[in-house]
This record gives sequence, C-alpha cells and structure tokens, in this order.
Amino acid sequence: MTLGIPGLFPPRNELVNYDYFDIANGVGVDIYYGFSMAGTPGTSTTIISSGMIHTTGDFVAVTNAGTYQEVFTIDFEIIFNMPKNIKGDILAQIPFGVIADGNISPLNFKSTLSVYHYDGSSATQMGSTVSSELREENVVQFEINSHLTMLKVNQATVKHFKKGEILRFTIKVYGKHTAGAGNQDVRGGVGNDPIDRTDAKIELDTATSTELQIIETNKPTKMEFHVPFVLPI
Repeated sequence: MTLGIPGLFPPRNELVNYDYFDIANGVGVDIYYGFSMAGTPGTSTTIISSGMIHTTGDFVAVTNAGTYQEVFTIDFEIIFNMPKNIKGDILAQIPFGVIADGNISPLNFKSTLSVYHYDGSSATQMGSTVSSELREENVVQFEINSHLTMLKVNQATVKHFKKGEILRFTIKVYGKHTAGAGNQDVRGGVGNDPIDRTDAKIELDTATSTELQIIETNKPTKMEFHVPFVLPI
C-alpha cells in the first residue's frame, strides 16, 4: 500500500563535499589539480600522477625592446556535470619557469592568469587578469629560472554555470630583456604534476640537443586551482 502523505519522504539534495569552507562568505571550496597526459592538459580533484611533470612551449625570439613578449600559453579546463554557482576569490598556485638559449643580463619573466566562463560558443572573462613578475640577473645559457606563485582572481558577483559548461584557466608566461642588441631565444612553461614530483630532464630539444627542464630541481611542481562555490544556505 502506498501512503499518499505529501512530504513523508522528501527528495534528498545531492551530497556535496568540499575541500574546505569559507562560512563567512557562504562558499565551499574545491581544489582542482592541473596535469598533462600525452601533452593534453586536464584537471582532477584527486591527487594523481601526471604523464608529464612539466609542459613547455618552443623557443621564442624575444627582442631587445624592454617590453614583455608571450613565450608560452596553456588552458586548463573544468567541465561541470551539474549546475554550479561561483562567487569569491579564485586562487591558483602555479609553478612556472623560463630558460634562455644564451646569456642574458637581466631577464624579466612573469606568469599571468585569466579565468573564463565558456558556454560552448563564447568565452566571458571572470574578474581581471592577474600576474606575478620576477627578475633574474646574469642568466646563463640553459639556466633554469622558476618560481611558485599564488594568483587571485576575484569574481565579485555570482557566476552561474549550466550543466556541460566550462570553467577555463588560461596561463601565459612572458619574458623581456634589455641585454644588448638582437633577439634572445626564451622558452617558458609550467609544472603540472599533482603528486608534486621534482622536475627532470625528460624532454629532448632536437634543435639544440639539450635535455630541457623548466622547474628548478626540488622545487614544487604541483598546480592547484581553488574554486569557491556558493553554498545553498
């Protein structure tokens, strides 16, 4: 016999677990880890082993203009399988680095982070692009210069994501110099290993026969994205 009593067995909300909470701002935060499998970037909510500890671009000829030139770009994406609302500070821990195919004094390099809502046809930027800049003196050929930075993008209003829509993190690395006339070849990249292994000389650059490494030995290679979701309270 069926009991026709409304509300006797109310539907249950989906169980949602967050890595940590910011109760004052009414959000639960999930951590996503960047990885690379066969050169294809992705994200995971679990600590897994990346196929490649780092991802790098090709050498780019940076002119002696004293202005930044892009040497590397990569996108990491999260596809939501249910509707989500994001509001607050999006944090990104990014290990990034550069190497130069020559001696440069000085070399400035920086990473930038831009966050986008992608609906399948167009991308809308969330918050503003943020950056972290460093300067190295007396850089020698194939010397690794890297840094672990924390960048924050603020999404001031609620941003709604429908099922199947994408949260995209665009990371770029730039270099600039004033080290005399001519171009200086600079290569940029990021560390993207969720289990945080030390970077190694595992990629052979056929142009120079030099095994490349983009993050300094024994420095962190874990990439993290902390995403604040609005709590249903």
